Order: sequence, then structure tokens, then C-alpha cells
Amino acid sequence: MVRTKVRFWEYNWLGSSSLAIQYWKLYRIVNEKNMTMAEIWDGENLKCTFTRTVDSNLEEQWWEVVQLASTINFSEEEDSLVWLFASNGIYSFQSLYMVVRGIKPIFVSAIWSLKIPPRVQCFLWLLSKNKVLTRDNLSKRRKVEDTSCLFLL
Repeated sequence: MVRTKVRFWEYNWLGSSSLAIQYWKLYRIVNEKNMTMAEIWDGENLKCTFTRTVDSNLEEQWWEVVQLASTINFSEEEDSLVWLFASNGIYSFQSLYMVVRGIKPIFVSAIWSLKIPPRVQCFLWLLSKNKVLTRDNLSKRRKVEDTSCLFLL
């Protein structure tokens, strides 16, 4: 069941990623990027227009999207936010910490090949080496009264 207020292209309603990611070449040229399921799909037709002519490769992808849309069953339930990293669906600092703690940098050298600003590359490198000047890291260099995180309430 899909809720009627869910965005057709941007929301992850099918599979492991949104249609915008799965069908990026189509998404780039579609005019109705921010439309909801109910606005785009009427139960029979997918109401999308494109900024340019669709070639044969994109046409094949379009028919795949139409086929996916034909599987939509609407639900009138109210939309709600769900935190995917907790069994109860509710965000907590503890659940975020468990997610972040589990992230281990694998290809630190790949940071330098990313097409991002150098300051972001440096920040990611410092982060991967646990050298970002957070209060706990500052306390290793000098006396810090409160080593708790500023963002934890």
C-alpha cells in the first residue's frame, strides 16, 4: 500500500532507492519532479511530460516505470516519519549512535579522488582518523571542563 501524499519520483516506495535514483536519466528530463503519487498516477495512466524527446533506451525505461506504477495501491492512512534504524520507528540519539558507531572507513584514500571541495576532503580525512576537534578530542590536548557533546540534550 502506498500513501497518496508520497512523492512519486523522490520517495523510496519501491526497492532500495527512489525512482529518481533508479531511473536517473528519465528523472533528469521529466517535468513533474515533485508531484505526489495521486497527482501522477490516476490508476490507469502515468501523467508525465518530458523536457525533450525520449530516445529508444529511455523509452524502454519509461515502460518499466509505467509497469511499476501499475502495481500501486493507494492507502488513505496519514503519512508519518519513520526512523529506519530503530525497531519501533522512533528516532533516538542512542539509535543514531549505534548507526554511526558501526560505520568504518574502508577506502580512506578514495576521499582524495572524490569530486568535492578540498575543505570537505580534509574534513572527511580528519573524520576517518578521529582527529576532528570535538570536545573529547580536545580534552586529549588540553583541559576541557565539559567533554560532553554540545548537541546532546
